[in-house]
Amino acid sequence: MTTVTDTAHSEVGHASTVGDELAYVDLLSLVRETNRCPGGKRTIRRIATRLGIGPHTRVLEIGSNTGFTSMELAKITGCTAVGIDVNAAAVAEANRKRSQLPQRIADRLSFSVGDACAIPFGDAEFDVIVCGGANTFVQDRATALSEYLRVLRPYGFVSVTNLYYRKAPDEQLLTDLRDVLGFDVPPYGLQDWLKVLAPAEWELYDLETTDLVARPDKVVEAYADALCSSDRLPQVSESDRLRVRNRWHEVMSIFNRNHAHLGFMELTLRRPMPGDEEQPELFLTAGSWDPYFEKAFVQGN
Repeated sequence: MTTVTDTAHSEVGHASTVGDELAYVDLLSLVRETNRCPGGKRTIRRIATRLGIGPHTRVLEIGSNTGFTSMELAKITGCTAVGIDVNAAAVAEANRKRSQLPQRIADRLSFSVGDACAIPFGDAEFDVIVCGGANTFVQDRATALSEYLRVLRPYGFVSVTNLYYRKAPDEQLLTDLRDVLGFDVPPYGLQDWLKVLAPAEWELYDLETTDLVARPDKVVEAYADALCSSDRLPQVSESDRLRVRNRWHEVMSIFNRNHAHLGFMELTLRRPMPGDEEQPELFLTAGSWDPYFEKAFVQGN
C-alpha cells in the first residue's frame, strides 16, 4: 500500500513549486498536521461524556481526515470507530497512524475513502456520528444529513462541531479563504448554520458555543517552523521543504486572521422515531438554547 509519505515524495519529486501547487488537503497530509476538531481533545472528551460513548458504542466519523478524533475516542472510551473521508491521501495517513497504535486500540478502528452524501454502510449501523468541519466542505448538506439519518440507529446521536462567524469577515479574508480551500466559504453566523444543520426531522438535543481567538504572529511562525522542519519532512529536498514551509505559513496566517472572527458550536442532534411528540419547553436555565420560540440562548435576569 502506498503511504502518504510515498505520495508526498512523488509529488515533491515532480513539482518545482510544490509549496504553491499542493492543494490544501494534500498539504495537510504532506506535513502530517493532526487536523484536530475545534477545541481538540477537550472537545472530544466533552463529546464522549455528553453522548455516553463507551465500549459498546459504534461510532462513524464523517470527514475523518488523518483520524485524530476517531483515534482519541477509541483511546478514551473503548468504542469502535469507523472514519470516512473523500481524500485518499488523508485516509492513507490515518491508516499509517492506526498501524502504530497498540493492537487493542487499532483493532477497533478503520478508515476508508467515502462520501458523506453516499455513506458506504447499511441502514441503522451506528449509535453515534461525529463530524468536525467536514460540513463546511460538503456542498449538498441536505443529502448528507439524510444519509446521517439513514445510517443512524433510532435515538442515535449526531455530534457536529462546526465553525461559525460571530462577527462578519471582510471580503479580502473571504477571497483568501476561497483561494486556499478551493470554494467559497459561506459567512454564516450561528443562526444560519442551525437552519442548515438542525432541520425539522431532527431533535436539537443540545447546543454549546465557544469563541476562538487569533494567536500572535510569532506563534504562527514557530508553528510553521515546527511542522515543516527537516526532521519531520526528511523525504523532501531542502528547497522544496522551504517552499512547503512558506506555503504552510501563508495558509495558517489566513486561518489565524479568520479565527479572530470565529466561534464554534458543539451541536448535538438526536434521531427521533415516528410518532414521538417533542413538546416545547417554557422553563429553561440561563445559557440554554431555546429551539422553540426565541431561537437563541436564554438570557439571565
